[in-house]
Amino acid sequence: MNYIKMNSHEEYPEQNILISYLKKNKQPSFYGFLISHRDIIFSSITTSNLKNLNGLWFSRFLLGVENFPDLKTKVRFLFCKIIKERSRYAKPLEIFWQEIIKEYKENLVPTITDKIPTTKDSSNANINLITNFCYNILHELESKSNINPFYKLTEKNNKFIKKPMDIFTISSKLDNDEYTNIEEFEKDMHLIFHNCYTYNNTDSKIYQKKELMKMQDNDINSTLAYKNLVAGNIILFIKNLKTSLLSRSQMSLFSMNEHVLQAIIEGLLPQKYRIPELSLVMNGKKQKGSGLFGYLDIFVVKGVGDYNISLELKYVSLVGLIKKQKDEYGANDLEDLDKTLEKENEKLLLNRPYLFWSKEHNKMKQITISETLEKGINQLRSYMNVIADGKPADYFSSGIFDKRVKITKSNPNELKGFVILVIGFRRILWRPVEEVMTNYSYNKV
Repeated sequence: MNYIKMNSHEEYPEQNILISYLKKNKQPSFYGFLISHRDIIFSSITTSNLKNLNGLWFSRFLLGVENFPDLKTKVRFLFCKIIKERSRYAKPLEIFWQEIIKEYKENLVPTITDKIPTTKDSSNANINLITNFCYNILHELESKSNINPFYKLTEKNNKFIKKPMDIFTISSKLDNDEYTNIEEFEKDMHLIFHNCYTYNNTDSKIYQKKELMKMQDNDINSTLAYKNLVAGNIILFIKNLKTSLLSRSQMSLFSMNEHVLQAIIEGLLPQKYRIPELSLVMNGKKQKGSGLFGYLDIFVVKGVGDYNISLELKYVSLVGLIKKQKDEYGANDLEDLDKTLEKENEKLLLNRPYLFWSKEHNKMKQITISETLEKGINQLRSYMNVIADGKPADYFSSGIFDKRVKITKSNPNELKGFVILVIGFRRILWRPVEEVMTNYSYNKV
């Protein structure tokens, strides 16, 4: 085994972080510690320890477990568990250290010209990212006590399973870099659940465990989507949103609107990090009702992420679209239109006109989807500029006017924002807006 012998009393700057982790985790995981404290690991790198970072941190981790009072009674058991885990996760550990060392070297020696990656380099990098991402999900699932029945498939009662799948097979495919995209991994995970439903009775223990595992899988998906979102990547969040929309009844296409959309999206975000309808003073010189206040649909504080995220939501009703085509229509007509729009060319889609009720004019108005999207982008830009100001300096200035947000001075950082426009249930358009610099940090009270 490759590790470094250390003095039990040797101290290092990051020691308190490890102690804090061990206090919170009675079943400590070396790989889990590295993933959740990547920034700390990165800051510990020097040119002298660069060649054996894995051994250095593995030794520190074992020593931390050995010396931690609450874990002393089960040190031998935990040592065996941690050593087995290190062997099991040899591949993701290798990828983790490769990426962190590469990043360190890039920051250490500035390059004069950017290297243009070859197709092979890009392909390998993508596979590594995909593999590492999937390993993280698998690791989350394996930490659950109800995962054991899904490790290795056993055929019972002479039931022939057409497409067998289990955790062991998925892990092997990850080890061999057989997944080229997230969808392949996700398909295999869903296949486990599908087989469990198909080949087990509803009152069986494994069927019931599958139900619990599926709920935990949904929780993990939501957590990963949030983590990706505050890292500036909205793709997984949009995918979760579409899944949630498609779970609704066909009849609800009649009543679907922006208020319902907001409630759905709030449900996809952790409560401790989301602030719906963030209250803003847009222009302190104006009167109430004439542009004094504005309300951002959802503000997502970053927690331990990279960016605070502003979300502006728009919904295009299928009723407003179909009224331009026919006077009489039913739920089946709306569903057919929904399926058509899902695959429609985006340029054609954006040019579609639809009818909506204007409160301002107290009558039906016509607008194109493109105009609605552009309106959302302009709104979001103005909201983010106000958020960047922090609190209003006086009665005549702009800023956040909301007791749910704690605002403090900080180093310069970026605010990111996305406009999400949903049409029916099946078509979602989204647009990022330009980042805005701010000298404040934001936390939910």
